[in-house]
Amino acid sequence: MRGKRNCTSRFLTPHTSLLTPSHGFTLIEVVLVAALLALLLAGALPRFQATAQRLRAERAAFELAQLCRYAHERAVAQGDVIVLSWDAQGRRARLGSIAGQNPREWPADCTGEPAPLSPALESAVVPDVIAVQVVRDEQEVSCVHFFPDGTSDPTTFHLLQRGSAGYTITVDEPTSQVLLFPRSAAR
Repeated sequence: MRGKRNCTSRFLTPHTSLLTPSHGFTLIEVVLVAALLALLLAGALPRFQATAQRLRAERAAFELAQLCRYAHERAVAQGDVIVLSWDAQGRRARLGSIAGQNPREWPADCTGEPAPLSPALESAVVPDVIAVQVVRDEQEVSCVHFFPDGTSDPTTFHLLQRGSAGYTITVDEPTSQVLLFPRSAAR
């Protein structure tokens, strides 16, 4: 009975005072933890931005490589010459067909306008922060021809970010094989 009385009296009588420590965090502890988290986040934010830019460049390179592969497959399946043209002002690569035209008479600088493919969903947009060069025989060009026999123009795409690494896409002439390589920032 006595133990019961002590237990009951302990719960009924308040033992709190200003000198007894309370459970929880003080304001200074919360402020210090918040300041530490802010410092860590400020240090990590530039890395997050660099990662986001790298992922944008990677996505653009993969889309452009896939568009080249699709152009090759479409040329072989359709039996027509498919042209991938790069519009530097519009920052867009588009596919078109020059069916019924002699591909050797097609302007080397790709100033002609190929007929759009149907459906007209075959295009890739490259963000402004990525510089694109389309090179054939060490000269800048704006198009790649994919022929029905499975061959193509030997072309290299260079996708570069400002002060960062980029990607190189090569289109092989005899097989139209499309290869994608990462570029280091030192190149």
